[in-house]
Amino acid sequence: MSKSIIPWIATDRVTSLLKELYADAAIKDPLARASASGIKPTGDDIPVFFKSMRKAYMAVGWEFGKLLYSLARTTHAKTIVEFGTSFGVSTIFLAAALRDNGGGKLITTEYDAEKSEQARRNLAATGLEEWVDFRVGDARESLTDSPDQIDMLFLDGAKELYIEVLKLLEPRFRSGSVIASDNTDHDGMESFLAYIQNPANGYISSAILTSGERGKAHEISIRH
Repeated sequence: MSKSIIPWIATDRVTSLLKELYADAAIKDPLARASASGIKPTGDDIPVFFKSMRKAYMAVGWEFGKLLYSLARTTHAKTIVEFGTSFGVSTIFLAAALRDNGGGKLITTEYDAEKSEQARRNLAATGLEEWVDFRVGDARESLTDSPDQIDMLFLDGAKELYIEVLKLLEPRFRSGSVIASDNTDHDGMESFLAYIQNPANGYISSAILTSGERGKAHEISIRH
């Protein structure tokens, strides 16, 4: 019997770093949220909010991360766009899927340059940096030259920008493209959800929950 090949996401190199990152997040995120208390991540306060949250991971939970990996694998994704890199936890799950799919490119954009650099180091530590194109700045500008065909989009940046980023990239989706959206139970998501849940706009969408995690509400949508 031939020895089975362990998926990259399940290797010690990846899982050990993810455990370290989640442990660090458990310490730093509550402190950052306390310092940002009362600041809304909307309008003119967006830069102030993200400066206050510079040390916070705001990462996807492990269960949702595995779902992102699974979605990218089952759709044989080759081109993925991520809005909201942070320190690269979700980026690791997505890049590992591309590696295990046999190749591809993940374009990930982050508002804060320091976070993006740390994410790059984290991806290098997992051996996944070559599958990632790191971009910095306002996603409405950094993603304008995205590839002509996008297989999967992950939305996890400023919530009020979900709809703008979606519509920016919408012409590049193919039939069957996956759009995964995190934290859809947050305030200000109503217009985005109304749009993506309406089949007339070109999507079939499902709301899901993952257990035992903060921000456990998500939306999984398919371009038809």
